[in-house]
Amino acid sequence: MWVAAVLAAVVTTGCGKGANKPALPETQQGSNAVGVKAITPATELEASVTRVTGQIRSKQEATLSPQATGTIAKMLVKVGDRVKKGQTLAVLDTSNVAIAVEQARAVKAAADAALQLATSNLERTRKVAEGGGIAAAGLDQAEIGQKQAAAQAAQAAAAVKMAEENLRDMSILAPFDGVITARLKNLGDTVAMTPPTAVFTLVDITGLEVRALVPESVVDKVKPGAKTAGTLSPSGVRFEATVTTVGSVVDTTNRTVEVLADVAGDEKTVLRPGALVDLDFSSVSQPEDTKGLFLPTQAVSARGQEGFVWVVQDGTVRKRDVRVERILPGYVRVLQGLSADERVLADSSLDVKEGTAVRVVQ
Repeated sequence: MWVAAVLAAVVTTGCGKGANKPALPETQQGSNAVGVKAITPATELEASVTRVTGQIRSKQEATLSPQATGTIAKMLVKVGDRVKKGQTLAVLDTSNVAIAVEQARAVKAAADAALQLATSNLERTRKVAEGGGIAAAGLDQAEIGQKQAAAQAAQAAAAVKMAEENLRDMSILAPFDGVITARLKNLGDTVAMTPPTAVFTLVDITGLEVRALVPESVVDKVKPGAKTAGTLSPSGVRFEATVTTVGSVVDTTNRTVEVLADVAGDEKTVLRPGALVDLDFSSVSQPEDTKGLFLPTQAVSARGQEGFVWVVQDGTVRKRDVRVERILPGYVRVLQGLSADERVLADSSLDVKEGTAVRVVQ
């Protein structure tokens, strides 16, 4: 008898047609009523829906490359080191450049000596010319010689500056205070100025800000200078952020606007660039912003403000035209066409039509 019962169950379940066809929710045995989930409009938004997720980032972050081509001769820092602005991080092989500096300085010394000699000669010639012991052409020649020597000395001084600048370019310096977060080359590697070879990544971990995408329905109430509470995920550490920038362009894909906020924390609050945070903008909402009739967006089929819902009445569904406005991602406010005590299908995309028999199962 037990074996017969099992066989009967197998036959009963295995012979149904259309087993792979997508179907509506389960119906009652012996009834055409479709099991559906129905909801009533919420009359007040929960505080959690005014929270947005953002990411902490550094205001200053740089990928450092050399200003010259050469071989790395010294690596002075490693990943995790804190560095100061102007600190030397790495040095390229300076052998040839150092020789060029010495040569330029020697040329400058010779030019300075020639200038000194030409200047002395000009002074003597002027004294002689004052006594009438030399023709005017001789004085002119001495003056021209002194000017030529001065020009050569200036040219030699510029060459020294250029050579010394080339020598400084053989060192990679920190452009601001920060932490070395990546070292991409090692001692002995050859690096180039063009195209630039990335050697270090430097991040300023003291100047932090949060970048968040705020729904356009809320962003008009967010002003620079406004303070908002932040929560670090997943640790739950609390901090305060001050809005500095509100974007002027709406992202057409998700209807949000970029908002930047400076992070304020104490020494005990560990905030790192790249961390996810939640920002609570409930403080910027007015009481009337959270009052009304609210439905999840999936319960309404709408284009712009015009749409419809499926209202459950006397065991059937009825199509009801409504006017709505988007409030926050996932929520709309019903402006017209629905009352607070009516129930609607939680999913407006169900394959139902006017008068379809339904049974509320959830």
